Amino acid sequence: MSEKLSGKHFSVIVIFILLATLIGYKLVNLQVVNGKNYLNQAQAKLKSSQIIEAPRGNILDRYGRPLVTNEIGFSVQIKKNPNSNEDINTTILNLINLFETNGEYYKDSLPISHYPYEYTFYEYDDKTRNQKINEFSYDVATNTYLSASKKIDFLCKKYNIYNYSQTDKRKIIGVRYEMEKRGFEDANLFVFATDVNKKIISVLKEQSLSFPNVEITTRPVRKYIHENFASHILGRVGIIYAEEYEKLKDKDYSMNALIGKDGIEKICESYLKGTDGKTSPQQTIDENGVYHSSEIPAKQGNNVILTIDYDLQSAAEDAMEEVILKLSANPKGSRAPSGGSVVAIDVNSGEILAMASYPDYNIKTFDEDYNDLFNNKQNPMFNRAISGTYAPGSIYKMLTSVAVLEDRIVRPDEQLFDDGAYKLGSHSFNCWIYNETGATHGFVNVSQALRDSCNYFYYKTAHKLGIERLVYYGEKFGLGKLTGIELSGESSGVLASPEYKNSIFKESWYPGDTVQSAIGQSYHLFTPLQLANYVATLANGGTRYKTHIIKTIKDSETGKTLVNNTPIVEDKIDISTRTYNAILKGMRMVATDGTASSTFRDFPVEVCCKTGSAQVVGSDATGTFVALAPYNDPQIAIAVVVENAGSGSMIAPVARRILASYFDIDDDFEINYQNNTQNIEEE
Repeated sequence: MSEKLSGKHFSVIVIFILLATLIGYKLVNLQVVNGKNYLNQAQAKLKSSQIIEAPRGNILDRYGRPLVTNEIGFSVQIKKNPNSNEDINTTILNLINLFETNGEYYKDSLPISHYPYEYTFYEYDDKTRNQKINEFSYDVATNTYLSASKKIDFLCKKYNIYNYSQTDKRKIIGVRYEMEKRGFEDANLFVFATDVNKKIISVLKEQSLSFPNVEITTRPVRKYIHENFASHILGRVGIIYAEEYEKLKDKDYSMNALIGKDGIEKICESYLKGTDGKTSPQQTIDENGVYHSSEIPAKQGNNVILTIDYDLQSAAEDAMEEVILKLSANPKGSRAPSGGSVVAIDVNSGEILAMASYPDYNIKTFDEDYNDLFNNKQNPMFNRAISGTYAPGSIYKMLTSVAVLEDRIVRPDEQLFDDGAYKLGSHSFNCWIYNETGATHGFVNVSQALRDSCNYFYYKTAHKLGIERLVYYGEKFGLGKLTGIELSGESSGVLASPEYKNSIFKESWYPGDTVQSAIGQSYHLFTPLQLANYVATLANGGTRYKTHIIKTIKDSETGKTLVNNTPIVEDKIDISTRTYNAILKGMRMVATDGTASSTFRDFPVEVCCKTGSAQVVGSDATGTFVALAPYNDPQIAIAVVVENAGSGSMIAPVARRILASYFDIDDDFEINYQNNTQNIEEE
C-alpha cells in the first residue's frame, strides 16, 4: 500500500516539475529572449491605435443661435525621444523661432521674466505672491531659496540646456517647464500649440528635417461665432494639466484633452465634453473573407442652451461700451469711468436675458493677451456683474418704501413735509436738494418721494421703522445673499446691519446708521445681478426667483433634453396692491418728469425706473440705475452700474438700448453728454 502511494506521489512530482519548467521557459522567452521585440510590437500597436478626439458640445443662446461651436484646426505636437535630450531642446527652439517669426502664439507659463530674470507671480497679493515664490524657488538639495537667476541655472542643468544665449535658454526653459506641468512622457505627446495657421504647417512639412520630433495632427478647436462677446459668461478652454488629469483620468480624459477653464465651459464641463473614439490597426475576417478594422466613433458633447438672448446681449455690450467711452471723453467728475456692468432679467422666471461686464476681452486670444489683460488697470478679466459690489444709492429707496408702507409707518397717500434737514440728536441729515440749493421738496407722499428722491422722507420713516425691519425686508429681497447663478466667483455682497458693523468694525449701531442705510448708503454693497433680481422681485409683486443662466442641456445627436431648468422660487414677500401701485407710480414719474425723463420721456413703452449715485471715498460717485417695463405688466428688469459715472441719469441710456431691443423698437435715440443739463443727482 505504501509503495503504491509513493509511486503516485512520484508521478505527480514529475508532472509538476515538467509543467514548471515549461512555464519558466515560456516566461524567459517572453521577457528575456524576445522581450524587447514583443515590447516594441506592443508599443507600435499602441501608437498606431489612434484616439479620435470628440468635439465639445455647442453653446447656444435661448433661441438656439450658436455662440460657441467647433472647427477642425491643426495642432503641433512634440514626441519624446529617449535617446537624445538635446534633440528636444533644438526642436523646441526651432519651433519657437518659427512661431515668433510668424506672430503665432505658443504657451509659456514659467513664472520668471526674460533676462534680467525676476519672479512674475503677478496675479497674487503680496503675501500669497511671496508664498508662491518660496514654493517655486526652494531647492531641496541645498535647503535654500534660489534667486530667479539661480533658478534659471538650476533648470538649465535639469533640462540639459547648454551652449545657448541667455534669451534662448529662457525660451527653451519656458516650454520644458510647460512640458513638465503637462506630464510629458513617451506615451503622452506634448501639444506645443493648437489651431495653428496653415503657413506654419506648410513650413513644418517642408522642413521636417529641422523638426525631427514634431508631429502635425488635426483636432476639434473652439470656434467663437462672435469674438469679444459674452466673454465673462462663456468662458474658455485649455489643455489639461497633469494635476487636472490625475483627478479626471478615470472619466475618459486623454492627457492632451481640452477642458473648460472658466465660465460655462467649466461649469458645464461634464456635459460639454464628448466621448473620444478610437481606431485600431487590428483586423478581423468575416465569413466572406473580408477584412474589417475595428473603430469606435467619437460622440460629440451635449449642447448647452443659455437663457441669454443674443440680441439683448449685443445691445447691452454695445451700449455699455458707448456710454462709458462717451463719459470718459466728457467726465462729470474728476475721474473717468473705469468700468461697469448691466444685467437684464426676466421678472417671471429669474432667467438672465443679458449680462455684460465692461471692459471685456477676446476669449480666442486670452492666453496670448494674458499679461496685457492682467496689467490693465481697468481689470477686464473681472466679472463685475457677479463679483463687483457697489453701494446702491437711491435705487434702494423702493425697498425702504415697501418696508415703511407694509409696516404702516406711512400710508401711500400720506404726505410728509421735507424740512430739508432731519435732526437726530446733535446730528443733522440733510436732503440732497437742501445741500444743493437750500430749498426743500415741501409736502411729498411716497410716490413723489421716489420721483424726487427725497432723502428727508426716508430718513424720517426709516427712523420710525427701525433697522431690524429694514434688514428683514433686505433679506427677503435677497440682498446680501448669493443669487444661485451658475457661474463661479459670485459675491454675496453686504446688507448693512448691526451684526455686520459689530463683526467688522467692533462698533455699535446708531440711529444715524439706520437713516443712511434707508437711502442706500451705510455699509450696503451689492452686485449688479443682485440689484437686477431685487427689482425683478419688486416688478412681479414679491416673488424672488433663483437666478439662472442655463436654460436646457440637450443630447447633440438625439435632441433629448438632459437638463431643463424651470423657475425656482427662493422666497416670497407680502406686497399689497396699494404698496405695489404707489411704488411703481413713483418709478414711472422718474421716467416721465424725474431724473431719467431726458432718456425715457419719449420712449414708446412705459418704463418705470430709478436713478442713484453712491458716494465712494476717494473717488467720484458710482452711477446706479434700475428699470422695469412695461408699467402695467412688467416683463423685464434691468440694473446698470458704472464706476465714477457721477449719477444714474448719465447711464440710463444703457437700459433704453436694451429695452428697445427687447420690445423690437427701431430707436434712433442718441447718447449725447455735451449738452446734458441733468447734472444734479441725488445721493
